[in-house]
Amino acid sequence: MNLKDMFDKIRRKIGQYYFLKERLKSDPAHGMVNLPAARKVGILYTLEDIPDYDKVSEFVAQLQLEHKEVKALGFVKSKNLIQRFLPKLSYDFFSGKDVTWFYKPVHKTVKDFIDKEFDLLIDLSLSDSFPLKYIAGLSRSVCRVGKFSEDNVSYYDLMIDIKPAVTLDEYLVQIRHYLTIIKTDERRPQ
Repeated sequence: MNLKDMFDKIRRKIGQYYFLKERLKSDPAHGMVNLPAARKVGILYTLEDIPDYDKVSEFVAQLQLEHKEVKALGFVKSKNLIQRFLPKLSYDFFSGKDVTWFYKPVHKTVKDFIDKEFDLLIDLSLSDSFPLKYIAGLSRSVCRVGKFSEDNVSYYDLMIDIKPAVTLDEYLVQIRHYLTIIKTDERRPQ
């Protein structure tokens, strides 16, 4: 492990410490919500290029056609790329400049997203993104969904195991499949 990776690992550990500290302050009750039952859906994703944005936009549009209220929050790693995407009604963005030294996202849109009570929050990021996991883990959503990893247990209520080389299209198909067949928790708030 080189010095940069070691330094990055230390920063993430500090970020995890602060995440757990915040999580202890307010950990809302979570339950299982399937896609047909969800009325409000939050989408988290990493925006690396235009094709990914188009795929996320298509997924959001499909959910809206199903009469769901959808809010998408994208993490743009490149500061130059964020200028190409203007926030729209259902989309907000934050970038690396909106993240603290230990990867905590601090942009106002992030706080608003965390505080919104979604029935279902779906993290579409295929790569490990601590800022997005931080948001998902603190979200007031009833059910939080993300990619399977032993490290992700603290952040998601339902995790989908995907192959390392899966594409965003394949991941979206799996998400839709599993979120359609699971049973909704009877304790779910109406």
